[in-house]
Amino acid sequence: MSRANLVVQLSEGEWAHTVSTQFPDAEFELLALEPGETECHQLVRVDATNPDRPVEFMREVDGFRAFSVVQRGEGATVVRFRSETPLVVFCLRRASIPFEPPLACRDGRASLQATAPDDAISKLTDYFREYGLRFEVESLRQELDVETLLTPRQRDLVLTAVEEGYYDTPRDCTLTELAEAADVAKSTASETLHRAEGSIIRQFVGDALADADTE
Repeated sequence: MSRANLVVQLSEGEWAHTVSTQFPDAEFELLALEPGETECHQLVRVDATNPDRPVEFMREVDGFRAFSVVQRGEGATVVRFRSETPLVVFCLRRASIPFEPPLACRDGRASLQATAPDDAISKLTDYFREYGLRFEVESLRQELDVETLLTPRQRDLVLTAVEEGYYDTPRDCTLTELAEAADVAKSTASETLHRAEGSIIRQFVGDALADADTE
């Protein structure tokens, strides 16, 4: 499982491109949507020094139907409307990747996170290219999968160690006390923890080196 942070150049004609380029200093965050084939209801937070200006623009411009203000606050307003499904979201759906809010749009560009298997991330970028969406991959890293990284025995002992305070500073639990709490021999506890910690550290170092290579 990988987590990708991407920046996508929005397609001209989409509401997010139209509004975010009209008000380049404001940010428009897509918080939620109700799926539809070509249109969907969308919940958007407008962050701006004076959010009333972009909100009134959205109310008056074509492409926003059933427009309403849900919440007003200092420097931010939440609105709801029905409009065409954003192309970025459509591509996520085609790649079978769940939408992870918010989709932050500013000055014609959208920032998003996608968590999915490597082949699904690859399909997503293929769909971006197919629909003419320029994009940048800001980061791509493997998610720590405890289920596959540690054995059940290692996972249970690490969790017990955390609960018992073995990793607190100062420690609230000695290795002998941890072994008693886990109902295993002290030598077994020591070896099992050592193997688990080694797996976690190797995974962490590998991710850190991968991130350094992309910078």
